[in-house]
Amino acid sequence: MRRLYANLERESLSSEWDDWQKHVLASAERVEFSDAGTWGPLAALGKNIPAVRWLTRQIRCSHPVPPEHPREESVFYMLAAFCADNSVLGYLIDTWQYYCRTRNSRGVLSCARILSLVNRHGEYPHLNALYNLVMGDMLREYRLYVTPADRRSVSSFLTDRDFHLLEKYLPDFRPFGFRERVLAAQNKMTHLPTGEALARECCMSGSVFRKRFKQEFGLPVSEWLRRQRRERIERMLRDPGIPLGEVAERNGFNMSSTFSDYCRRNFGMPPGRMRKSFGES
Repeated sequence: MRRLYANLERESLSSEWDDWQKHVLASAERVEFSDAGTWGPLAALGKNIPAVRWLTRQIRCSHPVPPEHPREESVFYMLAAFCADNSVLGYLIDTWQYYCRTRNSRGVLSCARILSLVNRHGEYPHLNALYNLVMGDMLREYRLYVTPADRRSVSSFLTDRDFHLLEKYLPDFRPFGFRERVLAAQNKMTHLPTGEALARECCMSGSVFRKRFKQEFGLPVSEWLRRQRRERIERMLRDPGIPLGEVAERNGFNMSSTFSDYCRRNFGMPPGRMRKSFGES
C-alpha cells in the first residue's frame, strides 16, 4: 500500500493533479473501511472527474492486477465509486470481475459492501450497471451453492456466511427463503438426508418444518426425499465412473442385494442392467 502511495505521489508531481492527489492521500489516512461515516471526504474528491480518471489510470499502470487483500486499496475503489464517469466505472467493473474470476471471496465482499454503502440512498445512479452485474454474478454463484454436488461441475467459492453478508449488501438478493434454505441444507449434508435432519439444519421444529415444507413444495417432505433419492440414484447410475457399490453406499444401502431389490421395485430392473441400458441409449 505504501508503495502505491509513493508511486501516486511521484506521478502526480508531473501532472496538474498534484494538490488534488495530496488531498486524496491525506483523506485516505483518515478513512476507516468499517465506518462509512468516515467516507465523506472521498465523495467530494470524487466529483473531480478528470482527476479520478487520471488516478484510476495510474492505479492500473502501477497494479494491473487488483490486490489479493482488497482492503489494502479499498479507499481508491470507494473514491472511484463516488465518481459518475463511465471510464472510472470500467475500473470498478474490471476489479469486480477479476475477483469473481479468481474466486476471491474477500474481494467480492469488499466490492459489494462498498457498492452498497456508497449508493445506499440511490444518489449515484451510474452505479446501477455495476449493481445489475453484481446481482447476476451472485445469483449464478448461489445456484451453484444450492445445486447437489453430483449435479454440478464446480462448487461455489462462497460460504453460507458470505451469502448472508451479500443479502445485507444487495437489497434484491434474497437467497435464504424457505425453499433455498432447504436446498442449501440438503446440499451441505454428506449423508442421506432425513426430514428431521433438514428441519434441524433449517433451525425449525419438525412439525413446523413439515407443515411449511408441504405449503412450499406441494408434497410431504418424506415423499420429496424419496423422489430426490430416486433421481440421485438414476443420475449416479448414468455415470460409468461411479462403481455400483459406491452408488449403493452413498444412497444408504449397506447390502448390494437390498440395493438391487430397491432398483427392481422403483425402476423395473437391477442396477447393473440399468447402467447397461443407459450406455446403450
